[in-house]
Amino acid sequence: MLMEIRDTRLYVDQRGAADAPPVLFIHGGPGAGSYDFMTFQGERLGRSFHLIGVDQRGVQQSDPLTGAVNELDLIADYEALREKLGIAQWSVIGHSYGGRIALRYAATHPQAITKIVFENPGWDMVLATETLVRAALPLLPGAELPPHTGPATRAMWDERVALLAQLGERRMEIYTGPGAHDLKLPADTELAAEFHERSGRFSDQITRSASFGDDVLQYLGQLTQPALLIKGEYDPATSAQEIQLFRSDVPQGTYYYAAGVGHFLHAEQPDLFARLVTEFLS
Repeated sequence: MLMEIRDTRLYVDQRGAADAPPVLFIHGGPGAGSYDFMTFQGERLGRSFHLIGVDQRGVQQSDPLTGAVNELDLIADYEALREKLGIAQWSVIGHSYGGRIALRYAATHPQAITKIVFENPGWDMVLATETLVRAALPLLPGAELPPHTGPATRAMWDERVALLAQLGERRMEIYTGPGAHDLKLPADTELAAEFHERSGRFSDQITRSASFGDDVLQYLGQLTQPALLIKGEYDPATSAQEIQLFRSDVPQGTYYYAAGVGHFLHAEQPDLFARLVTEFLS
């Protein structure tokens, strides 16, 4: 359903009992939306939790963007939604780019969040795009990693994403484990083109914002909540440097290495993902 949040309407998909422990899902992309995750995990996690999937402002089934957007807007939206739903505290699951938003949210609003699950997060956009491109290079003979120094920029993002786009139909080969290269993400075929166009506009705007270049790795050492980092064996997004920082800097951090899977554990092995999350959040 669409809910009026601040100056827009967000699409909010709620599963499970309203009085169960609340869990917010923060999607990646930028602009990926919550449709895929809720398709694979809505029923599973809804057995134990009040699972809340949200399309960020301007994304998929939320109202289209009417102006600029930055990462602080997304966090403000989540806080306004939490208050509107009458939730004192909730746990958070952040996937991919959503892990960056979840980290930023948890560190700046510790009173709102009880526990955090990071699934193959892209915390630092320079490191994340570098590991993605390196994963793609074996499939792109003659291609090279575009060099970059300093914080993330729109130009860096465009150059590296353009290189990844050359994968075409082989894209899922770098994102999934060997047994899941034929994985189909439901949103690709089940959502109207209009919703994908909204997501494209969101991605265009968020990657232009100054917040996109902010250093959020500094927040790892500031986390006061128990945190679970799930890293797929074949995931191309979370860098070795970020894993090392998590394991050394997060006071209540737990690391889980998921053998045989890639970026979408929640879809490649949905029962395993649901079990890991349920055991951790319970």
